[in-house]
Amino acid sequence: MRKIFLLRGAPGSGKSSFISRHHLQPYAISRDQIRLLLANLTYYYEEDTDCLRQVIPRSANEQTEKVVDYLVEEKMKRGETVIVDSTHISVETIEHYQPWLERYRYELFVVDLMYHKNLQNLLNRNEIRRQYDWVKPEVVREMYLSYQDNFDLPEWAHVINPNQMAKVLSQRESNLDHFAHVVAIPDQMAEADFPHVHISNFYFSFNDKFTAKYGTYRNVVTIGKTKDEIINQFRLPYFVFKFHHKHFLISAYPIRNELLDPIKKVKGVWTYSTGLVNLADFVAPFPSSKPQHVHQFNLSKLQPDRLLHIW
Repeated sequence: MRKIFLLRGAPGSGKSSFISRHHLQPYAISRDQIRLLLANLTYYYEEDTDCLRQVIPRSANEQTEKVVDYLVEEKMKRGETVIVDSTHISVETIEHYQPWLERYRYELFVVDLMYHKNLQNLLNRNEIRRQYDWVKPEVVREMYLSYQDNFDLPEWAHVINPNQMAKVLSQRESNLDHFAHVVAIPDQMAEADFPHVHISNFYFSFNDKFTAKYGTYRNVVTIGKTKDEIINQFRLPYFVFKFHHKHFLISAYPIRNELLDPIKKVKGVWTYSTGLVNLADFVAPFPSSKPQHVHQFNLSKLQPDRLLHIW
């Protein structure tokens, strides 16, 4: 949830192949594709081979950057997962996103596709790319050298290799076994009936007054009930957890299996494939899946003025 992924690599490093291989085309913002929407292919004369090559024009770079920025921020406003397909070689191109990270509470991941690639490998790959994806060899060389000079990135930019993408997109359950009790506070519970918050217990709040009073406590998590609460107030749309060696999900509405699957179960830990789901879909009033693949506690099925003691 609330993650932006920047693909990093010179031309020929495999960025587009990575997106295609992981079926990420519907989620990716591609600078080259936007350039092609703004301007048609143009011709470049390559003196070494005495031939013309059709290439993506760079004349629309300034407009392209504005469009990319607009699309990225629009997705972040909605809390959607963002994937940007561009070179992102210099540190400055990555720091460009920092103001949005703070404004929309995002984590930024850099998918490094230059890892274990040498210059000759990049040049060879460049020569066999689709005709208009080809770039001048000197551009590849410059980017490779620039990558070497910009290897160290800011601490807030989490660098991952391509094989780690699926793991980062998934949601691992939290282990609450060390708590004595887990309690849910429905939205219509009177303040006089609030439980005393104790460090040995864990609390889920759907109640605005309870959140205002205890929401900053480390053992209190507020679950959003509406699209506005989740997107604009940054409340969690759901929480997956393990308690007494059993696996649970708590949310305002039932979350269908299609939004959670596949669920990976490794050594007693469940991990859910929710990384590409829009936040608003978690509060859509879909009917429950039958059977559900994880036991759920949903506000829509709770008594609105009565505490729920889980276990």
